[in-house]
Amino acid sequence: MDKRSEAVLTNVDSALADKVRAAANQLATLGTYLLVVSGLRTAAEQNALYAQGRNGASGHIVTNAEAGYSMHNYGLAVDVVPYLSGKSGQLNWDSNTPQFKAMVAALKAQGLIWGGDWKTFPDSDHFQMPGIPDNPSAAMLADYGDGGQASLSSIWNKAATGTYAV
Repeated sequence: MDKRSEAVLTNVDSALADKVRAAANQLATLGTYLLVVSGLRTAAEQNALYAQGRNGASGHIVTNAEAGYSMHNYGLAVDVVPYLSGKSGQLNWDSNTPQFKAMVAALKAQGLIWGGDWKTFPDSDHFQMPGIPDNPSAAMLADYGDGGQASLSSIWNKAATGTYAV
């Protein structure tokens, strides 16, 4: 993994980071390299993304989740894309390419849930931990608190032990 991806992975649940690294290592042996574009988001970052393309804000709509309603806010999701060629440069955002499909297969083989499988508002670069709801539950929202490291660590432990199981 490159430095940018590693920087993103240091702020998410370690089990999620391990799964992404394992898939990336597997793909690297085949000449496909990944960039982890996004991981943990603060409430302010999530709300800024939600505002894009709405109420006159510039950009296009990229999320239907306000703060607290994205697994990114809990460090349980990442956005990942492959590079078009090599270990840097232009990114491949086309989910219909063999490269992107190989990435999806490798991450799903690690047990991650792919947002591209969602029926409403598919999210092709989104991957999140299994065994949790697609969207944060009321219990997760309650546990989120201030979104600080103590809250996140508690949420990660509860997610790992099946407390939020779907």
